Amino acid sequence: MWNDVLKKMTRETPQLAVKRWGGQDAYLVSAGVNLVYRFEKNNHYYYLRISHSALRSEAEMLAAIHYQQHVFFAGVTVCQPLLSDHGQWIEAIQQDNEVFLAHVVSSVSGKAMRFDYADATLYETWGKTLGELHNAASTYDAKEHDYASWQKSLEELHGYAQHEASAVQQVLASVSDYFKQRRPTQANYGLTHGDHRKGNVLCDGKQLAIIDFDLPCFQWFSEDVFRPFFSTIMKDQTCWQDKFAPYIHGYLSVRPHDSLDLNSFSQHLQLKALEIYLWTKYNWSGESAPGGIDTKQWLASIYQKLMDSSWIEQLATFS
Repeated sequence: MWNDVLKKMTRETPQLAVKRWGGQDAYLVSAGVNLVYRFEKNNHYYYLRISHSALRSEAEMLAAIHYQQHVFFAGVTVCQPLLSDHGQWIEAIQQDNEVFLAHVVSSVSGKAMRFDYADATLYETWGKTLGELHNAASTYDAKEHDYASWQKSLEELHGYAQHEASAVQQVLASVSDYFKQRRPTQANYGLTHGDHRKGNVLCDGKQLAIIDFDLPCFQWFSEDVFRPFFSTIMKDQTCWQDKFAPYIHGYLSVRPHDSLDLNSFSQHLQLKALEIYLWTKYNWSGESAPGGIDTKQWLASIYQKLMDSSWIEQLATFS
């Protein structure tokens, strides 16, 4: 189990890791599928992300860093990956027989984005920032790097679904058919952020920054566009609905209109529900799921959504 592997890390390991970047005193700020620590150096804050080599390979981490570096130098507001004092993007920290992989990014200002800001221009700025990220992705050369893709994700999900009830298998089959029939183009398809949710968007009240480029994935760009609304919709909240139009307007202000198919809203959310439900069920043993929600309750609520089509019909009004 993913979280059981991360529990093997001792307190000393992240402290050793930050020293490779000339820092001291690492403080844990997030514990999910990765462990994130904050440290200070020369009166500036930095963030150390660390995982076990059995969970994330060095090649996977380097591919994500390479993409993030490209986006940063394209002028998108994201945190910058930083080389260690030894000139390495990734440092391997040996802990007895275990190997942990660490990398560091600079900090950006702001707090996690929410849907309770009254200023509609913030959501327009959010959409524009994401559109600029996708513009940068369109000029990215993956070179020798290998990335996740929606095809690989579906293969993994079908493996998990062999152990599921026929109802789950039917939802997966329907979603799979939809995406297999969809035609990718240069405008609507490319290397996405992969985990573009509210918690990975920081807002200081005026500007926004996108963080956490751990999971870049070849997908339709609409996956990134719709992802921030997933957890809110799963909880039957409606606070997002009046934010959707300015957000989409901001995105399309810098992107071609054929880069986004609003009709795919529900299919993308169904696919995300399947990914989170099946991955968590078969890879996570902790009482709290990544994000801090009770695992059993979270799985039950997503399963209920997968079995209920009424919310999908409601999303059609936003297409």
